Amino acid sequence: MAIVITKDDEGFDRLVFAEVIIPDAPNVYGDFHTKQSVRDFAYGFMAAGYGIDVNHDNDDITGKVYVVESFIAREGDKDFIEGAWVVGMYIPDDDMWQGVLDGNLNGYSYEAFVKVMYTDIEVPNEQDRIGTTEPDIYDKHTHEFFVLLDKEGRPLMGGTSITNGHSHSITRHTTTDTAFEHSHIYNFVEGKGGK
Repeated sequence: MAIVITKDDEGFDRLVFAEVIIPDAPNVYGDFHTKQSVRDFAYGFMAAGYGIDVNHDNDDITGKVYVVESFIAREGDKDFIEGAWVVGMYIPDDDMWQGVLDGNLNGYSYEAFVKVMYTDIEVPNEQDRIGTTEPDIYDKHTHEFFVLLDKEGRPLMGGTSITNGHSHSITRHTTTDTAFEHSHIYNFVEGKGGK
């Protein structure tokens, strides 16, 4: 998953863009979406005006975040995987914004009632991935990363190269562990960042 936190000349403008669903790649729960099902989810969400919560806890966060953009990434998008559903959010709430800056709020997820169809898909048997982390939101430094995956494609362990005198270990998906009071978003899905 790619996460883009925008910053203007005067500081952060409190906009965050991230992929909600990536097509043609199993997610950490083993769910798989085609490009058409990604579109169906994205357009259905917006048409129905569904709400937003944190960690699927159903707490009302009205006034704390606003969906300001929702789109399907097109071919050649420099930030997101082609065909992915991307949501842009404006976050005026100070506590939630600090959670983004601290790396505690680091991705989007959806909660839905779905019809599950079981199928066999061929997943590359590669158990490791390399790539480059997303830039640090303050000074824009990056790290090269390596991550070892289990049979279901979940990260087992990994780490980053040394940049600016530090490195990060990797023990979870989406973000590195914290070092020097920050973490990085990383993406091990082929098509953006991962190789």
